[in-house]
Amino acid sequence: MVKKTKQHLKKSASHSDQDSTSGSSAVDAGERFGVSKFSAIKPQAFFIGRSNFFYAVLVHVVFLAILLLGFQWEDEPPSKPKVNVIDAVVVDEARVLAELDKLKKLEQRKDNADKAREKKLKREEKRLADLKKKKAEEQRRLKKEREKRKREEKRTKELEKTKKAETEKLKNLKNEQKRVEEKRLEEQQRLDQLRKDEVDRAKKKQEQKRKAEIERQRLESERALQEQLAAEQKLLEAESARQAQGVVDKYREIIKQKITRNWLRPAASKKGLACKVLVRLIPGGEVIEVRITSSSGDASFDRSVETAVLKASPLPLPPDPLLFEAFRELKLLFNPEE
Repeated sequence: MVKKTKQHLKKSASHSDQDSTSGSSAVDAGERFGVSKFSAIKPQAFFIGRSNFFYAVLVHVVFLAILLLGFQWEDEPPSKPKVNVIDAVVVDEARVLAELDKLKKLEQRKDNADKAREKKLKREEKRLADLKKKKAEEQRRLKKEREKRKREEKRTKELEKTKKAETEKLKNLKNEQKRVEEKRLEEQQRLDQLRKDEVDRAKKKQEQKRKAEIERQRLESERALQEQLAAEQKLLEAESARQAQGVVDKYREIIKQKITRNWLRPAASKKGLACKVLVRLIPGGEVIEVRITSSSGDASFDRSVETAVLKASPLPLPPDPLLFEAFRELKLLFNPEE
């Protein structure tokens, strides 16, 4: 039994070696002709080689298991009768046959799967071919579209060029119209300005005439008013002078009386003597100078008059300071007999 198993294992190994050798030789041949390993082997052959390899490995595993189960070591004494061993061998062969049947079914399923994959691969190749065909048709269509688009772009450029020329022409025409309109407006504005200036000059002339008349009337009124004021001022001044002269005369008499009250007749002087005296005053009535301008002929009489003036200082003055100028240099005729 062991010998049969070993022989079967050798055959399986030789088949797997042949398969692997054929596969490697195909790959080496593909590599020698400049083709890669996977491109050198067709998909169907590749899947068949793989299934044979797996089948050989599986057979080896099964027979190795059977060998281990049925093998009897020589150094151990047999523990079972020979009949039982033969029965065990028979049972093992049945198990082997069952395993082989399973392997065949598995191989059949694998073959079916390979065929299905091959059909799928063919469908995929057909799909890729159709796709390639569609791609080529799409490229032709795109080429036609590009050519059509180029023609459209060329026509569009020509239309744009024509449109641009028409637009430029229209623009120039509009600019010319605008220039003519601006010139017309400028001329209209100039004429309007001339008319306005003429109206303004007329108004200004009329206004100047009106103002001149108003100014003439104002000056006439002012002149009449000035004349009236001057007349009134003269009257006021005359009245004021008259009143002032009355006040001056009054205070001159008061000053004479005060000087007379302070005068002492000299013993040697005779009656009927008189003299003129100049008296200088400051505001407030203080006497700063006394001088005889016309002597009485009697020196003692003249000195007595000067003494009387100094003794009467300060002399009385009007309360109005404007009248002081009439008393700054006071000229008096001193006659005690009056």
